[in-house]
Order: sequence, then C-alpha cells, then structure tokens
Amino acid sequence: MNNKTILHLNSYYIDNHLYSQLYSKLDASVKQKVYIPIKLNRNPENVIDYHQTELVFDKIIKPAHKFNYFGKINHLYKELVAKGLPKGVDYVHAHNLFTDGALANKLHKSHKLPYVVAVRTTDINLQYKYMYHRRPGINRVLLNAEKIIFISPIYRDKLFAMMPKSLADTLAAKSVIIPNGIHDNWLKNRFVERDFSNSSQIKLLYVGQIMNRKNIKALLDAVDLLNKREGKTYSLTVIGGDNPYEPEYYQEFLQKVEEHEWLHYKGKIKDTSKLIEEYRSCDIFTMPSKQELFGLVYIEALSQGLPIIYSKGEGIDGFFEEFPVGLAVDPDNQESIADGIDKVANTQFKNLNQVIDRFDWNKIVVEYLKLYNTDHE
Repeated sequence: MNNKTILHLNSYYIDNHLYSQLYSKLDASVKQKVYIPIKLNRNPENVIDYHQTELVFDKIIKPAHKFNYFGKINHLYKELVAKGLPKGVDYVHAHNLFTDGALANKLHKSHKLPYVVAVRTTDINLQYKYMYHRRPGINRVLLNAEKIIFISPIYRDKLFAMMPKSLADTLAAKSVIIPNGIHDNWLKNRFVERDFSNSSQIKLLYVGQIMNRKNIKALLDAVDLLNKREGKTYSLTVIGGDNPYEPEYYQEFLQKVEEHEWLHYKGKIKDTSKLIEEYRSCDIFTMPSKQELFGLVYIEALSQGLPIIYSKGEGIDGFFEEFPVGLAVDPDNQESIADGIDKVANTQFKNLNQVIDRFDWNKIVVEYLKLYNTDHE
C-alpha cells in the first residue's frame, strides 16, 4: 500500500455498478475520493463502505444544465473545489470525456493536477459527433490528459476518424485500451465449449434489456428466417427486463413471444448462479446491437464456452481480432444476422473461456495503477 490519493470524477456512478467493483479493487492500493454529481431528484445509490475510499454524492445537477453545458461545468467545478476535494490529491481519473473530463482539465489548470480521461460511447456517438461547438474545448481536454482510456479499439478508431489526422496521431500516442472487468463469479466458474457443429437443434441465447438499441426485433426476424430454411432448427432464450422509456417496444416483443414456439422468455434474472445455468444450457450467444459500448455479457458468454454473435463496428468488434470467438454481423440486415448464426452453428470452437483473463479486475487494476504512476506490489 502507498500514500497516493486519487480523485475520481464520476457522473455515471449510480447508474453503473461496474465502478464499485473497480474502486473495491483499487481500495487496497490507493486512497480514493469519488466525486459523484447527481440530479436534484436522484438519491445516492450503490453506497458502499470502503476501507480508504470516500464517496462524495452531490445533488447538484439541475434541469437547466441540460441546455447550459458550460454553466454546468463551471457550477460543478466551483462546488467540488468548495468541498476541498482537490486537497491532498495526487492524480485525477475522469470517467467520461464531456463532463468529468472537462472538470479534470479545469483542475489541471487551477491545481496542476495530472489526469487520465476515459472516453465513453455517448461521448463519441452523441456529443463529439453532433456538438461541433464543444469540440475545441474537448480537444484541449484530450491534449492535456496524461493518458486517454478507451474500453475497445473500435471506439478509439471512431473518435479519431472525426478529427484532423495530425490531432488524431498526437492523441493516439497516449491512448490505451483498458476494458471493463467481469465479476469474479464468472472467472471462478468457467465452462468448456460444446461441439454442436453436428447437432440438428441449436439453442440461442440473448441476455440484455428489451430495447430498440439492442436490436432484438432484428434478431427475432433472423431466427424466424433460419427456421424457414432447411437444415438445423433454432430456439432462442431471452433473459432481461423492459426499458421503461420504450413500453411499446416491450409490448411488441411480448406479442412475438406469444406467436413463436421457438422463443422462450425468462424475464430478468439477477442471481449469477441461475444466469450461469442458463448460459450453460445454450449453444450460441446472440446480441447484434445497433450501438454497444462494449457489452460485458459477451465476455460472460465466452466464460461459459459460448461463441458470440456481435455487431460490426460496435463494442467488442476488433477486440479479439487474433482469436476466433464468433462472428461480427451487420445489425441492420437480418440476412447477415441469420447467415452469421448459421456459420457459427456449423463451426467448432476451442478454448473460448481462455480469452477472458484480460477481463479480470485484479489485472485491470494493475493497469490503472501504472497509469497513476503508482508502484503495485
């Protein structure tokens, strides 16, 4: 253990429990302060009692901030300084680009604090892509960062494709790929792949929210198409709950459940041991999302020996380019999805659960500690 103190700026903390796993692992090696700005109508969530980590929830984000980005950043900055959070800090870790990264850059200017910044899917697909007026300031955030963290190569390439080549080349030199980790339960309960290439019945699995972005309608159309062809027959098990913002989409899905005998809906399953049983009862994991930051369910599937169907240009595409783990398909083309499933169903895969070692939080934490320029024993 050492005496370094890391200030995490994390405006996504209460909506993503992955961060608590990261902080729990880091807690053994460094002191941490985590600044978590939340909306006025939200309450602190995912509150964990760490050994040497302090969670600072701040009900500060107002509805008007949605339309006043620069005012929001200035307001958050003044508040975290007023709380004395920069005091005694050695390094700052910003967990997204446009909010946390902008705050880190202001702290860098005022308190000379070095920082790393992570780039997320909304940073790229929404903010950087469409909000041109914010690009100059965000480019400075990237240029002033010690390191830039992407969780997959595909999103690094997407961001750099929107920039002048000279800027992209400069930023590429200090960019790193560090994925999120999966829970220890998946690492401790790996399962070998099955040889189903000669089987006439293939069991497909989808685990995720029932929502438009996950593209489940196209998946259902692809499975329906496969079952109209000669050869293998396919069933699909779906695990996941509804998206409260898309009630009609969910109702249309439930109608499909009534229409197709090959479609089995299990609802939401939170118990990891039960989820593992479901993975092991199936042959191929299928989630051809329209947009996917990474999708840890793909890694969970690989841990249980399931090859995966995923989308070209999204999430994990390009992450396993040197190892065959499944197939990338065109999410906008049901024929492509169907053909991809058929090809995987006729292929024998080996050693799938060996590729997941990189997604062990214990190993990921070592990479972060190196970024913080911290010795790790």
